[in-house]
Amino acid sequence: MTNNQGARPDSAEARRALETVYESKHALAAYVRSPPWLYPLQGLGMGLFVIGLVFSKEDGWGSSLLAVAAVFFCLLPMLQARGRVVVDVYTHRGSRRLALVYVTAFALTAVVALVLYSIYSWTWIAYAAAAMALVLTLIMGPAMEARLERSLRNSHP
Repeated sequence: MTNNQGARPDSAEARRALETVYESKHALAAYVRSPPWLYPLQGLGMGLFVIGLVFSKEDGWGSSLLAVAAVFFCLLPMLQARGRVVVDVYTHRGSRRLALVYVTAFALTAVVALVLYSIYSWTWIAYAAAAMALVLTLIMGPAMEARLERSLRNSHP
């Protein structure tokens, strides 16, 4: 088999190609912004999920909230992608730890709400956990975006 790609680039061409990649990253950094409605709606969906989870065994509408939250999470990416490039802040190398903290904190919030509600049956527990999920999303989403933006700005050859 033969290689049809031609000659390998020399070091100057390779360096210029890398510089072009880094310039593109720097230019992209200015556009790392989600729509202003994304994190409030995502947090609302997370809250609905927690409330639905807590009340799903007791009230019929709890299961309905779980279904609404699932549809909500399916629609958000489609709404966000309309007319824009979407960059995933959760799997970006600079945001992975923060994303892990976010997912872990959310899971702990949901589990603690379930356990406390099963022990005490206080309805406010579900609503407090939903509020915590909303606040968590409003804090962590922009923080992950900021890390992605900073990573793109600080990339260098």
